[in-house]
Amino acid sequence: MSDGAGSATAVSASDRLRALARRVAQAHVGLSEPVVLSLLSGSVVEDIADALSDVDMSVIFETLPIEAELRAACAKAGGLPWFWQAGSLAEGGLVVAFRLDGVEVQIGYNDLATLHREVDQVLVDHDPDTPQHKLAEGLLKAEPLIGAARLEALQRRLAVFTPPLSRAMAAHFIGRVTPWRAMSQLLHRDATLWCRELQVAACYRLIGALAGLNGLYFTTFQFKRMTRFLAKLEQAPAHFAKRIERLLRVDSSAAFSELHTLEGEVIELLMARWRT
Repeated sequence: MSDGAGSATAVSASDRLRALARRVAQAHVGLSEPVVLSLLSGSVVEDIADALSDVDMSVIFETLPIEAELRAACAKAGGLPWFWQAGSLAEGGLVVAFRLDGVEVQIGYNDLATLHREVDQVLVDHDPDTPQHKLAEGLLKAEPLIGAARLEALQRRLAVFTPPLSRAMAAHFIGRVTPWRAMSQLLHRDATLWCRELQVAACYRLIGALAGLNGLYFTTFQFKRMTRFLAKLEQAPAHFAKRIERLLRVDSSAAFSELHTLEGEVIELLMARWRT
């Protein structure tokens, strides 16, 4: 009973945030520059939003309008003044945040050329370690608010996870050597925080390598919902998520031992895929 009630609450929260996103998107229609694509991403599109969730959305123009028009559009939707912004319209991208009906709304504004350039950084340049993997993952799951056909075209491209990208990610993440000798020395140097830092970095490397092996976009930037992500890894060490969580809770000596074992298992999987 409790699971069903929780599920219904999550869906209701997601639907409420969808309605807010649609309102914001429509408020941008009719500016001096036309909207060519607007989309919703984040927890809402997976129907797992809750009372703490915000609205993550994007509004894309062929050419970005001036900031005053964007501020006015947000106000037209009922939003309060922006309380945070990063990036630059002159450089093709601006991210802003404001509150609407008590909910935080984050909008990424881009021009179309910048969006395609960022996608190409992953799909064409095969960059294995860039925050644009978060963009790729978000686009792949996104729901259209305006410009459904354009989003579908992007999603068709992103759905093809090419072998060169897989190998580039695996080689990049596993190729960064884990400093085992330094780790063993730190155990006797009252360096608990440093030990944990090294362990987290090593865990990220293993996850990144396995993401490449399994054809999943991955970035350490704002990495959330780890358990859900690791559950998608069809090729991974047994009980991988639980072992990652456990090694970050036990003492440093036991953690390093488990990490060393995990790294060996990941390398075996990679070698089975790429023997040359």
